Amino acid sequence: MSAPSQFAERSSLPPRLDRMDPASLRRYFINTWELYEWLFSAIRRDGALYEAPDPLRQPLIFYLGHTAVFYINKLKLAGLIGSGLNEHFEELFAVGVDPAKASELAEEAWPAESEVRLYREDVYYFMLDQIERFDLSGPITDAHPAWAVLMGLEHDRIHFETSSMLIRQYPPAYLGRPEGWEYGPEGGPAPTPRMIDIEGGDVRLGKPDAAQTFGWDSDYGKLDVVVGPFAVGRDPVTNGEFMEFVREGGYETQGLWTDEGWAWRTETDARHPRFWVHREGDFQYRAMFDLLAMPESWPVEVNALEAAAFCAWRGDGARLPTEAEFQLLAASAPQVDGDCLFSDAYNLNLVHGSPTPVGLSEAGRTGDGLNDLFGNVWEWLADDFAGLPGFEAHRLYRDFSEPFMDSDHSMLAGCSWASSGVGASRYYRLWFRRNFFQHAGFRIAR
Repeated sequence: MSAPSQFAERSSLPPRLDRMDPASLRRYFINTWELYEWLFSAIRRDGALYEAPDPLRQPLIFYLGHTAVFYINKLKLAGLIGSGLNEHFEELFAVGVDPAKASELAEEAWPAESEVRLYREDVYYFMLDQIERFDLSGPITDAHPAWAVLMGLEHDRIHFETSSMLIRQYPPAYLGRPEGWEYGPEGGPAPTPRMIDIEGGDVRLGKPDAAQTFGWDSDYGKLDVVVGPFAVGRDPVTNGEFMEFVREGGYETQGLWTDEGWAWRTETDARHPRFWVHREGDFQYRAMFDLLAMPESWPVEVNALEAAAFCAWRGDGARLPTEAEFQLLAASAPQVDGDCLFSDAYNLNLVHGSPTPVGLSEAGRTGDGLNDLFGNVWEWLADDFAGLPGFEAHRLYRDFSEPFMDSDHSMLAGCSWASSGVGASRYYRLWFRRNFFQHAGFRIAR
């Protein structure tokens, strides 16, 4: 179960629903599994899996088991198998967490790492056998048995990204960079910020029913929106641009923050972005496994509360874009395939193991002149997470999205360098609590 050594070859595109066969589904499963194993190979310290690098998440041993039991539990729920492989594991590792505060997390008695890895190996070979049994001769719909496997695969890739964010919060001494993991070019100084005027127009939100890749329940539905004229940043806000906010006391100025944001800032004593390290009057940048010189031209990575405070500091009506505005901009972004899976013009699908300088790829520039609308980092949006008209929770995963459709979770769009599968799509609607960290930044709108 070893992965190929060339980084750019590591992540396959998801199989199409209208021409899937056992061989393509098997390849995608193997690739998905190997990516996760490759990521976790970075953890080199004994016992580290039982430490939670983020106080709002479980220790990494949970996520090592979680993606494996998900396949089995969905096959059981779909009626494809009568029993699982380890009933205790398939209950213990079944459900993730989304606490507002660390005190809401319950302590668990986690099994030995060796037991979890043996279980993963059993699941791996069991799933390969199951895939060979599917009749994939016709178009695949969400009623087809293979949908449960596709759901497991895309869930696995979501957790590649979220687990990478957790691993990034370990001390570097716990980690070793996996073979073939290469960061993007550092670049030069941050470019001068520039706003671009957008005329507005009509946009339809929601993944088309006829799309030929897997979709999550929250991606579907339809909402037609008339977007008025607005202005938007040519680039995501960079580390260099955000540095001005930090040095001018943005984290100490309560009036710039929402009540929720200031409560978070004081509780955590945040004084700069999570992945900046302050040393001897200057800042270094925490990449996945190492400390680097500050890459000023890379997009800054912050939570939604920090993004909102920066907008207030910038003033003149600065705000985050809406989902409808983002989708209007996306209409002029270079695309491949009818499903809007994106090309290597963007820093996504693990082409690099970090962000890259904004505007590095001219091939990814939108027709409106925007850089990095897709890839590099996720972008926080102004919208609370909500279902689109016609939304219906999927029978195999009723708690995937609906429990989070509230005023506590904000939306993101555009995917990051670590996004793959259908997560690297125009139609994937991501959400998190506003105090949560992802490979995420923002751009300004007015």
